[in-house]
Amino acid sequence: MHILKAITFVAVAAAVAGCGGGKTTSTTAAVAQPTTEAQREAAALPQVAVATVPGDLKCGAVKPVWVNIHSKAYHEAGDPYYGLTKNGKYMCPSEAAAQGYHAAGMQTHHKKQAAAATSTPGP
Repeated sequence: MHILKAITFVAVAAAVAGCGGGKTTSTTAAVAQPTTEAQREAAALPQVAVATVPGDLKCGAVKPVWVNIHSKAYHEAGDPYYGLTKNGKYMCPSEAAAQGYHAAGMQTHHKKQAAAATSTPGP
């Protein structure tokens, strides 16, 4: 009789442990994940307002670029980081280039090209 009680106790304990101990859990609907690179970049950005372009900045017919002061890269209008990086400001593209800023993503591109040019093919 004791063996039957012990087996019953173990079976009940295993069933309760397997179902979460009788605790209820809530489920949430899955959120659709971004599918394109631009959507992933936009989703990764903090949800803050885009910095406003200063009224006294005159670039003529050309739209100003957003420069990241620390990385020395600039983002053009339409770029997901345009007006959103922490340490940045708007400039005219010609002024940004004259001050040594480069288009965002270009610095890594040049490093990859330089590495490919210096590597030697195998035998």
